Amino acid sequence: MGEKISDVGKRFGFSRSTVSTIWKNKEKILQTENEGKSSKKLKKPKYEDLDQAILSWFHRQRQNNMPISGPLVKAKAENFAEELGLAAFKASEGWLGKFKQRHHINYGKISGEARSVDTNMTHDWINKVWSKFKEKYTPSDIFNADEAGIFYKLTPDKTLKFKGEKCVGGKLSKERITVLVAANMDGTEKRKLMVIGKSKNLRCFKNITKLPVTYKANKSVWMTSQLFEEEVRKRDAELKGRKILLLVDNCPAHPFISNLQNIELAFLPPNTTSVLQPMDQSVIKSLKGHYRRKLLMELVQSEGKTSVNMLRAVNFLSKAWEDVTPTTIQHSFRHAGLCTNSTSDVVETEPEFDSDDDLPLTEWIQQFNTARDTVHLQTYIEVDDSLLTTASLTDQEILDSVRNTEDQEQGDEEDETDEP
Repeated sequence: MGEKISDVGKRFGFSRSTVSTIWKNKEKILQTENEGKSSKKLKKPKYEDLDQAILSWFHRQRQNNMPISGPLVKAKAENFAEELGLAAFKASEGWLGKFKQRHHINYGKISGEARSVDTNMTHDWINKVWSKFKEKYTPSDIFNADEAGIFYKLTPDKTLKFKGEKCVGGKLSKERITVLVAANMDGTEKRKLMVIGKSKNLRCFKNITKLPVTYKANKSVWMTSQLFEEEVRKRDAELKGRKILLLVDNCPAHPFISNLQNIELAFLPPNTTSVLQPMDQSVIKSLKGHYRRKLLMELVQSEGKTSVNMLRAVNFLSKAWEDVTPTTIQHSFRHAGLCTNSTSDVVETEPEFDSDDDLPLTEWIQQFNTARDTVHLQTYIEVDDSLLTTASLTDQEILDSVRNTEDQEQGDEEDETDEP
C-alpha cells in the first residue's frame, strides 16, 4: 500500500513497465482469477485479414469523429469481405459481438445525422458564412447536391422481412443503387441524375446508346471522391463562363477540388446535414415517392409480370425526377433556412400536379389495394433512408494492407436476376 512501482519491481524481479501493466489491468486479472476454469478464452477470428481491415477502418472513422453504429460495422464488414473474396462470411450479430469483445469496443447505436445539432453553430454559419455566398450568387446559380440510397426492386410485400429495423447492408444491398441528386435554389434547373450501381456492363444496357441518367459503377455501390470529382469537373467544363455555387456536405467522398473555373464549392458545417441540407428536407423523399409510384403502377398494370432490372429502374428514376416540382425544391431550401420569402430570394411558382401526385405514398398505395397495413407501408417508404452512400478512398488502402494475394479480376459484365 503506497509502495513505489520501482520497489515492487525489485522485490518480485519485474521491470517497472511490467508492474505498471499489471497494475493497469488488475481488474481484468482479478476477474479472470475469480472465474477460474469457467472463463473462456476468446478465439482468434476465422478471417484475420478481414478483422484487421475492419479494426483499421473503425479507428480511422473514430479519428474523424464519425459516428459508428452496429449495422454500419456489419455493412462495412460484408463490403470488405466481398472485396477480399470471402464468400462464406456473414456479418451476424454474433460476429459483431465477438468483434467488439476482442477489441474492447463499447458504443451505443447512433446515427450520424440524428446526433444533436448545435443550433448556435448552425445560426452562426447561416448568418456569417452563408449570407456572403448569397450576396455573390442569384438563386438560379446556387445548387445543392446530395446522395441517396435506394433499394430499387423493393415492393411493399418484400419490406415485411425488415420489420421496423433500418436496413444497412445485408442480402438486399446487392439490389441497391446510390443516386446523386442536384438542383438549384429556385427549382428551375435539375441536374441529370447520377446513378451508381454495382456492375459496369449490365446485359440490360446492351444495345442502349443513351441513358436518361449518368451511370457509374463500383463494387460498393457508393459515391467516392473520385466519382464526385469527375462529375464536378465535367459540370465545370459545361458551364463555359457561367459562375455557380455548389453546396455539399463535408463527408469524405466530397473533397475540396482545386482549379475549378466556374464552380465554387461550399461545404456544410459538420453534423448539420439533417438541418441544413436542402435535398434532405423533402426533395429526395419526393423523388423516392414518385419512383415507387411508377414502379408499383407498372407492376399493377402488368399484373405482376414485369421484372425490375437496372434499365427500368433508371428510366423510372429519370421520370420521377421530372415529377419533382420546383415548389418542392424551393420549399426545401427555405426549410433549411438558406432562403426566405423576401423578393431577393426565391419567387415561388404555383404547384402543377394532379391531386393523386400530392397524396402520401401510403394512401396512394392503399387506393390500389396493393397493401393494407399502414405500419408496413411506412416501413416500405423509409426502408432505405439510412443506407450508406459515401466512402473514403482509404478503404482501398486498408484492403491492400491486409491482402495476402491479389484478387483475381472478375469480368464487368453481369446478368441481373430479374424478379417479378
